[in-house]
Amino acid sequence: MRHRPRQKPLTLRHRTGLSLIELLVTVSLLAIGLVGVSSMFIVGYRTQVHAHFASVATDVAAKKIEEMKSAGFNGIDETSFPPTFTVSDIPSGQGTITYAPYPDTDSPNQYLVQVVVTWAGGRAIEGRARLSTVISNHG
Repeated sequence: MRHRPRQKPLTLRHRTGLSLIELLVTVSLLAIGLVGVSSMFIVGYRTQVHAHFASVATDVAAKKIEEMKSAGFNGIDETSFPPTFTVSDIPSGQGTITYAPYPDTDSPNQYLVQVVVTWAGGRAIEGRARLSTVISNHG
């Protein structure tokens, strides 16, 4: 008589496939990773929007200062340059212009000019851009 080799009973080591618990753990870990990645996209988008608004606000403030420099020292008044203005390129964009004699100087022929542009859009997006310069009377 021939002897057949004995077959070993299947043990946990020889099983193939995944159990339901292993599958649930894997899917849960994958979901947690995807939530983290998606939150990075949201933060990145908010940062990009804030940077765009800051760029627009800085550009508007720089243009206002250049207009004031072009008008010259004697051309700066509230009629030509009202103290507040609207910035239509950004949400709730508002600007303010302040000018006063330069502090700590004896010369009445210098203005310290500040242009501030603010915008709204929620905590992560709202902000302000402020530019300052000195405009002198050379004559």
